[in-house]
Amino acid sequence: MKRLFTTVLMFALSVCMVWAQNEKYTQAMADGIKALNSIDRANPDAKTLQDIANRFERIAVAEPKEWLPKYYAAYSNVILGFVGSSLNEKDGYLDKANALLKDAEALVGKPNDELEILKAYQSQIHLAADPMNRWQADGEKFAGFLASAKSINAENPRIYYLEGSSLFFTPEEYGGGKKVAKPLLEKAKEKFTAFKPETAIHPDWGKMETEWMLSQTN
Repeated sequence: MKRLFTTVLMFALSVCMVWAQNEKYTQAMADGIKALNSIDRANPDAKTLQDIANRFERIAVAEPKEWLPKYYAAYSNVILGFVGSSLNEKDGYLDKANALLKDAEALVGKPNDELEILKAYQSQIHLAADPMNRWQADGEKFAGFLASAKSINAENPRIYYLEGSSLFFTPEEYGGGKKVAKPLLEKAKEKFTAFKPETAIHPDWGKMETEWMLSQTN
């Protein structure tokens, strides 16, 4: 009886420790995501973004089996790739994002729409850094990653947000413009209305940007 009581007690303690560890991880992720969401989207501060990226990398070290810290570190580096002060600096951030995404893929171990979407976003920002020399290769990658994401989960609104944003910022003479972007942005908005992230710390970005671009098409 004493042995049974000891076993039950040890099991209860181990469950409590796991729960506390999971709670600590979730809170750390939530705090990082809150910091990421609070940045000035129109003029992101590179130092603040770097601090946030570093925060997610520290979480990744503490939780080596979790893919989301790697994902958000990659996402932060993709945004840094947009605001970098030189082409070399931008490419450094985007290369880092690519490496983090490969790590996240290895942890997930199966096709994942959010990772495919972030790879498409990385390709989009890589193209934007040097459009004259990269439009063909990165344009193909962008379309391929989004097609892959759509085959996994066609209800993900970030697919249509990225498709719409790509057209929104493409000049009309090259087949883009606000008019052709509008239907995709409307579809993204519709999908965002129905979208429910798997947990509070799973990806849920793009809605605000979609609504801003739509406001510019009217």
